[in-house]
Amino acid sequence: MAGQPSFFRRVIGGLWRTVALLYSLLFLAILIAIPVGLYFVFNAPPTPVPQQAVLVVDPSDTLVEQPDVVGSLIGGLFSDDEEPSVTRDIVTALDRAADDDRIKQVLLKLDDFNGATPGQLQDVVAAIRRFKKASDKPVVAWSDGYNQAQYELASQADRIVVDPLGFVLLQGYGVYNNYYKDALDKLGVNVNVFRVGKYKSYVEPYTRNDMSPAARADALSWMHSLWGTYKTIVTADRGIDPDAIDAYIDSYADRLTADDGNAARLAQAAGLVDSVASLDAVSTRLAKAVGQDERTHGFKRVDTADYLADTDTATGDGDRIAVVTVEGDIIDGESTPGSAGGDTIARLIDSARRDEHVAGMVLRVNSPGGSVTAAERIRRQVVAMRAAGKPVVVSMAGLAASGGYWISMNADQIWAEPSTITGSIGIFAIVPTFNEPLNKLGIHTDGVGTTALSGAMRLDRPLSDQARQILQAGIEHGYHQFTSRVAKARDMPIDKVDRIAQGRVWAGADAARIGLVDHLGDVTQAEAAAAKLAGLDPKDYRLQPMTPPSSWRGALSQTLGVHIAEAMLPSWLARASQDDALSFLKRLNDPNGLYARCFCRLDSAGSAAQTTRISSMYRGL
Repeated sequence: MAGQPSFFRRVIGGLWRTVALLYSLLFLAILIAIPVGLYFVFNAPPTPVPQQAVLVVDPSDTLVEQPDVVGSLIGGLFSDDEEPSVTRDIVTALDRAADDDRIKQVLLKLDDFNGATPGQLQDVVAAIRRFKKASDKPVVAWSDGYNQAQYELASQADRIVVDPLGFVLLQGYGVYNNYYKDALDKLGVNVNVFRVGKYKSYVEPYTRNDMSPAARADALSWMHSLWGTYKTIVTADRGIDPDAIDAYIDSYADRLTADDGNAARLAQAAGLVDSVASLDAVSTRLAKAVGQDERTHGFKRVDTADYLADTDTATGDGDRIAVVTVEGDIIDGESTPGSAGGDTIARLIDSARRDEHVAGMVLRVNSPGGSVTAAERIRRQVVAMRAAGKPVVVSMAGLAASGGYWISMNADQIWAEPSTITGSIGIFAIVPTFNEPLNKLGIHTDGVGTTALSGAMRLDRPLSDQARQILQAGIEHGYHQFTSRVAKARDMPIDKVDRIAQGRVWAGADAARIGLVDHLGDVTQAEAAAAKLAGLDPKDYRLQPMTPPSSWRGALSQTLGVHIAEAMLPSWLARASQDDALSFLKRLNDPNGLYARCFCRLDSAGSAAQTTRISSMYRGL
């Protein structure tokens, strides 16, 4: 019959309507689940802390500086993966437990911990050391295998235990990137790069097929500093010479072969662990020390989340130190999951400035930088905070480089860990043009303009010499703005700033030596410094985290995107799509096209990707 839709079209239409209905139902279920989940998260009564209890510090995945409650709830709907642990939660729990008579021991259960930046690890190391010094309570560490990050925390314990099938796998630090020049050439994509400085390695993945000699020398310089600090940390309490760590790594293959592949026994023979035992054996020993829980029949215990909920007694409107966290790439506009939006962070600082109960601020930075426009917007709010008579102290976590340093430089004080990665004072612009691949597809661009600059910045046309000249002049001006601001903020001659800038990366210990940071110390010391500058009683103030509203739309979009990629792409390609240099391109949104960003991610710092691949060889996964 004329006008009647075909059977095939009716089937396709029905399937499409079914898919749309299922998607709508899923969306509705998520909308219902979020407030319900939030209600139970914030209203669930805390688990009481037993007398004679063990505080179990059991970090999962990696460390972050600020929790994303909504993102965690949505992620939990699609995956059983553990959510990252918050550095400050672990630090706070250990600090409170030192004076709590109910807590008799600490167990560092590290088997679910994949790693973190060296600077973040040092914050936790400092907290463990404070706990031991203040309380004289024993600390025990256990894992089914120790990667480099896990072992840094375990090395602070009074007793280190590894599973009989476990290992201690130390690798040192490395920086390895993918380089895309040949691939881009084959695609016909012209990547136009504009930069200033000798150490501008952050553009090399797009312009080279290998690491330049200058970038190689720069990376080795700060990595040697970090590695020396690491060896000192892990050997300080074990009576081992730091050089023995290098010897252990260099001879690991031969010694493991000679020991019939028994990695746990090898670690014990090297003095890196005290004993080899299962978690059940450790639990039995702890039960004898603190007593057995009648409900679980295990040892009396409390985890960090329940312990924090039980001991959180902060109330009232007394004096506060605001804490604003900048984590991830700095982007223009609003924050998204994994990125810090310039508008969002500036608004949080402005809110702290206007709050009459806030006497000062800690700016916690864990960022490689990003948009210059966004970074400058944040920096101006830091200046306004100080102008209002409220001191600002920066606490650098694992990474506060390039744009991360831009937002930090005007603080009253800058604190960093010895292994914080900072510096990288420089600016670049990347303008890819796609005229050649479009031409190959038969798509051509033509037209007419009233001036030589009409259409000059179109990505489907080659950049003209005049456009290149304009962009390079803008980069040089931006670099001068960066270095002159550093010189003024740090009270440093401009020629000295230029010598230590040029895009060069510095470890925190070296940054303190050359004047880029004021003090070496952890986040609690930075918070105490802010309270002191604000004239507050060191024992009578509280911290006020300034957190942006959680974006359930962004969290849902990101979660769905990740799981769709994992389902549709081969595992190696899904991992490659998360490569630092590639993922950064997705966040190029600076209105002026200027970026202050450091590609200085460590490849073998106990990161999740690196250690999971190697650990799986031992565990037969």
